[in-house]
Amino acid sequence: MDQPTLDSRVETCQVDSGVESKGSIKSVESRLDSSEALESIIFGPVLSRRFGLSLGVDLSPHRKQCNFDCVYCELHKAKPMDSMELVLPAKTVIQAITQALQTHSNVDVLSFTATGEPTLYPHLYEVITAIAPLLPQGTKSLILSNGSRFLAQSRALHAFDMVKFSLDAALPSAFKRVDRPSKSLDLAQILQGIKEFAASYRGELIAEVLLVQGHNDMQKNLYAIAEFLRQIPISRVDLGSIDRPSAYPVRALSQERLQELSRIFAGLPLSMPQRSVPKQSTFANTPQYPNGDNLSPRSPNEIHKLIATRPIACDEASRLFSQQELAYLQELVSQGLITIKQQGGSGFYVAHKG
Repeated sequence: MDQPTLDSRVETCQVDSGVESKGSIKSVESRLDSSEALESIIFGPVLSRRFGLSLGVDLSPHRKQCNFDCVYCELHKAKPMDSMELVLPAKTVIQAITQALQTHSNVDVLSFTATGEPTLYPHLYEVITAIAPLLPQGTKSLILSNGSRFLAQSRALHAFDMVKFSLDAALPSAFKRVDRPSKSLDLAQILQGIKEFAASYRGELIAEVLLVQGHNDMQKNLYAIAEFLRQIPISRVDLGSIDRPSAYPVRALSQERLQELSRIFAGLPLSMPQRSVPKQSTFANTPQYPNGDNLSPRSPNEIHKLIATRPIACDEASRLFSQQELAYLQELVSQGLITIKQQGGSGFYVAHKG
């Protein structure tokens, strides 16, 4: 296993050999009750520097399933795959989200992601169209994608309020170095898919360019990325480097170097947020810790799942967790299920990878 777990959620699922239109996909018919499904699929809320208070939806909670193996991935290393091998039923995901929204009605965004790539999930359209009408006023739907399947999932992506995609390379050599994609993927086809989607999409389209020293920070690659982004109606471009523990031993760019390279993106709506923890929340309506005083503390399982999905900065923990949750966190650390790892001068709580 890639990391120790607090329970055996995979073992409580019955795996049936279902067949989709392309290839063989195993359907995970869950026997989890509603609280366990919520714990498995839903994580957060967490404070996002770019989107505010975010409630996460993990469409692949049992295993990393991705068609990239990015060197900067916050998860573990894994061989790229072209389709999900374990697929949660749409009704299970919809039920978990519906229950979570009843508990967390004050979030700014409902963020669809995955332990891997969310557009590999074959029931994405069914889920988002069922959930969109249920979103509380002021809550937007967001999907975080690597951009590789915009044509295949165009109908589903059009149903999201915000679509954020990664664009770490516009040259094949840099693409292979930094994103380590499946051999079936072609960069030119990916870029064409993004361009065609962007032409008809009416929501907020956001690109993230994440630079890794010696992998994709060459000026030739950055000029190619900027040239491509100028061809599409983009709402924002987030330029940054590694600021969380990564799957591979790679190095971040300094803030000074990022500032220097940012000039290549002149004329684009560029954002370069830096990691900082203000004494008070940046967001006016954000509570001291997002779970709220009126809610039951998250269980150790939920905290472990949250950190396994998204490493948490040590100096952010007191703003994310209640006192009881902080006590659970310390228990997880003492048990070796959560460890502290240094990245870019900051400590992060990360799930132990065995």
